[in-house]
Amino acid sequence: MFAARSVLAPFLLTRVLTAIVALAAVTLFSSPTTCPDVCHPSTNPLLDAATRWDAKAYVDIAHDGYGAVPANNAYFPLYPFLIRVLATIFGGSGDAYLAAGVLISNVALLVALIYLASLVAIDHDAAAGTRAALYLLVFPTSVFLAVVYPESLLIALSIGAVYHARRGQWLPAAALGALAALTRPFIGAAVALPLAIEAYRRSGLRAALAAAAPAAVALVGWLVVLWRITGDPKAILTAEANWGVGPSVPFEAFTDLFDPKVYGFPYFVLGFTLFIGALVILSWRFLRPSLAAYATVVFLISVATGSLTSSPRYYLSVFPAFMVLALVARGWTGLAYVALGATISVSFTAMYALWYWVA
Repeated sequence: MFAARSVLAPFLLTRVLTAIVALAAVTLFSSPTTCPDVCHPSTNPLLDAATRWDAKAYVDIAHDGYGAVPANNAYFPLYPFLIRVLATIFGGSGDAYLAAGVLISNVALLVALIYLASLVAIDHDAAAGTRAALYLLVFPTSVFLAVVYPESLLIALSIGAVYHARRGQWLPAAALGALAALTRPFIGAAVALPLAIEAYRRSGLRAALAAAAPAAVALVGWLVVLWRITGDPKAILTAEANWGVGPSVPFEAFTDLFDPKVYGFPYFVLGFTLFIGALVILSWRFLRPSLAAYATVVFLISVATGSLTSSPRYYLSVFPAFMVLALVARGWTGLAYVALGATISVSFTAMYALWYWVA
């Protein structure tokens, strides 16, 4: 209960700030003359501003399913499924789909913050849990926690799974882990690792395999279903290839980091990567092995797609990094991070609303 109260105020404040910045951006500034992906899907300015880039794919899947657009096969099903269910309840209009996506993202974010603060409080003081939630909220790419993207849902499910595993509540841990695996390709299934480690520490190898199985089965099951839908056993890899990304050696993407045709803001991308990477390394000192292992694997997945153009968004999923930050950044250091992160976040929110690529 304390965790919910402690994160509610920063959650509400940042939701209001995000909405104001997005509205101001679309009102005061001109958008590109040619929309890169989706042009004005709604006459409602907030819903319109929340639906950029990959958001169109999730809405299209929610509305039309898989198979029609091969590139959309790279997106996992849980988030668009929830959008479809909620949009149907809302009446099924175009705006209903967009409103459903925004609502799911923001409710999931609140749940994620509560779980994060509660997870930190298991081993540390409650104030550290509140700081971790705040530091996640002001991370520069936090705009993706508010718009029609599955980041908030993935984080809520992943943190929730680990939290229940720490409490020895294996049924909800397994269920949330399986749902996380259906939310984002490969990063979602990575939650099987901390569940397995926690189960092994308690009860041995058999328990570890049982804890990891639901997420693994969910991932494999979806790949099989997608194969049946598309007729392509490598449908996800094929779709990712259409986007110019795919599995690669970690850090290979750094080779074209300073190519202006690829990266508009290379120093931001490099800075975020070094920052999160340092926190991942520190996680082995400050956090449990299960959390450090999870942070390491998700970080490596984030930089092993052949491109770092989306990595700053993926880093939101490395939630143990924000736990470490809450332990090492206090007082003026913490205030400096909040000020700098919030400033960049405001800029990135405006850029996202204006169709500029952020992550």
